[in-house]
Amino acid sequence: MIPTRIELNRPLPPLTYLAPPGLPAGVRVQVKVRAGAAMGLVLGPDPDPPKVKLRPIEGVVDPFPLLPPKVRELIAFAAGYYACGEAALLPLALPQGLRARWESPLADGRTLAHLREAGAWEELSALGEAWHAGALKLPTFLHRPERRGAGLMEVRLTDRPHPPKVTASQAKILLALEDAGGALLEEELLDVAGVGIGVLATLEKHGLIEKLKRVDLLSQRREAGVDRIVQLNEEQQGALEGIEVGRFGTHLLYGVTGSGKTEVYLALVERVLAQGKRVLWMVPEIGLTPRLLSRLEARFPGLVAVGHAGLNTGERVADVVRLLNDEPSIFVGVRNAVLAPLRDVGLIIVDEEHEGSYKSEEHPRIHARDLAIKRAQLEDCPVVLGSATPSLESWQAAQAGRYKLLKLTQRPGTTVMPTVEVVDLREVYKATRRKVLFSPRLLEALADTLKRGEQAMILLNRRGFENFWMCRACGKPLECPHCALSLTYHKGHWRLRCHLCGFEAVPPEACPACGAEHLRGVGEGTEQVEEQLTALFPTARILRLDRDTTSRRGSLEAGLLAAESGEVDFLVGTQMLAKGHTFPRLTLVGILNADQGLKVADFRAAERTFQLLTQVAGRAGRAELPGKVVLQTYSPDHPAVQCAVAQDFEAFAATELPFRQSLGYPPFVSLTLYRAESDTPEAAKQALDALKQRLEGTPGLRLLGPIEAPVARAKDRWRMQLLAKAAERGTLGLALRKAPLKRGGDLSLDRDPLQFG
Repeated sequence: MIPTRIELNRPLPPLTYLAPPGLPAGVRVQVKVRAGAAMGLVLGPDPDPPKVKLRPIEGVVDPFPLLPPKVRELIAFAAGYYACGEAALLPLALPQGLRARWESPLADGRTLAHLREAGAWEELSALGEAWHAGALKLPTFLHRPERRGAGLMEVRLTDRPHPPKVTASQAKILLALEDAGGALLEEELLDVAGVGIGVLATLEKHGLIEKLKRVDLLSQRREAGVDRIVQLNEEQQGALEGIEVGRFGTHLLYGVTGSGKTEVYLALVERVLAQGKRVLWMVPEIGLTPRLLSRLEARFPGLVAVGHAGLNTGERVADVVRLLNDEPSIFVGVRNAVLAPLRDVGLIIVDEEHEGSYKSEEHPRIHARDLAIKRAQLEDCPVVLGSATPSLESWQAAQAGRYKLLKLTQRPGTTVMPTVEVVDLREVYKATRRKVLFSPRLLEALADTLKRGEQAMILLNRRGFENFWMCRACGKPLECPHCALSLTYHKGHWRLRCHLCGFEAVPPEACPACGAEHLRGVGEGTEQVEEQLTALFPTARILRLDRDTTSRRGSLEAGLLAAESGEVDFLVGTQMLAKGHTFPRLTLVGILNADQGLKVADFRAAERTFQLLTQVAGRAGRAELPGKVVLQTYSPDHPAVQCAVAQDFEAFAATELPFRQSLGYPPFVSLTLYRAESDTPEAAKQALDALKQRLEGTPGLRLLGPIEAPVARAKDRWRMQLLAKAAERGTLGLALRKAPLKRGGDLSLDRDPLQFG
């Protein structure tokens, strides 16, 4: 046993334990930390071990590194770029519940456990390389002997010789297994042999067969829809031909909403699969997967797997097992899928590449879109970033020639872009002398849509019933006791809730500050929209989709499928409705308070508002029926609103990019946001002041702050931040090396931040 560096997924530096010599880097081990157990990642021998008594590891989890070499290389890059440990990224690629079966037999009769006991780690590493290269088959390597839990039971022949006498039923089982190459699913075996399950129990008792649970879930086996091959139009064919399969290149597929980007993706996937390669298809959220999976399963039956946070532990393990066994050729997933252990990747698709959900706002703060480009470079394959409203970072990269720009400017077939009507809420207020949720024009359009038997969508990007409660006597809002944030009123549950920490309370009868009984709600949320629509249109079938109504597993998918099948008249929701969905009978989109996103102190406010308005407007009229959009706003003259009305991304980019360049914001500079959290604001500021002193003097680095974060207190911790700007990303990397952060301290960093709250 030699001193070995082991990294844990904890706010601790790498620790030194005693481990077997030759243990390869990248293998997971079980260790003791204080009084508890933890899983660690082997980094290699410690050249300068501490002069203290070292603990031995508790056990070795993997016989060799389970992740493919390209994924391990990507994790090493991401750990350096985002200043986190590789052990923090490992659970995104390998679920902790995944365990290798050490009793898996090898061709020479030995098992992996035999090699472990002999300390033959070099031989195990060579086996791992052969397994990753496809030259070695280990059919029971990731199966498990436990009988409980999700999966399919498989029956396998053992190497024990047959006894001289077996019954006729037992002989049928043994012959059926031999004919099948030594293994069959239990249900299939009993059907082929025509015997009862008791025969298996007897054979297992005598050691002639063994049962193993195959981690392969029925939930992954979807009913395929009808495959509809669409003839690509000239623009789509041009985009397809512009992507060279077999070599690295970053392509920005900019296509207006409904222009048929998915058809280009599908044609591209066919080409890649024909070359024997695999496809990684990324989407921003799980709500986009059901319809896409139906299309993929119809076109490529049995070749598709899916992974997202909505799956339970067993399903996530099943995903990874299928990937490690090279079963699916297409893997569809959300943010963490960029680290999926998929071998021989020949194409990476990042659909709706502008979406902020690709950026993690929790440690480790990776950006999956950027890592997808790096992974494509490592895999030497094309990556396609698709969007109707590209991020300005991607657009500028395409204008500068770093990405190849491909355009789809028309909707295919007979479908046309929706007409957009702007309602100036200032004029509505002058006419009615009161603030209204629905303008008369929108109410008229809703009534007409309901009369025709078509669908309407109402978007308001705020959930709850009222945004906050305030006292009319003293003017103070009701705030969360743990965060510097007002509480949102949810009428259905009669609760005031903090959308940051989850605190909730029953609404008080009097103001906690002054005791006056003059509390009132301010603002509107989707819950109030649903209530008013129900009162105005009592016969309408109304479905609300936001984070409050889709918290249960499968509820979002069920709601979207109900809307697609025409079971809903009015669909009410937040921005989750704006992302790539297609509702055939949806002809009207109403956008309430379209300019509310412009009131945020963030240089990306206009970009986010334009993207949201354009994307949600694009849901209308995507089939044969013409679409209409009614957009209510107090800022009809704002460029973001005007360009969204015209569905003109290029005009918006031409307006916004000079503003960004003049003020020194991305995409013309790179950012790193340093955050400090402490029990007092003074301690948080002191930590950032000390960091700023260490960073000052770095060539090309500009420091802004420290200042109070927009939400100054969250979950009882005070927050300050320091922004570092540089024209080159390398300068920020130099700053990270010059002033590395202590793991587990009060300071953290966010490379290429999207949120500043």
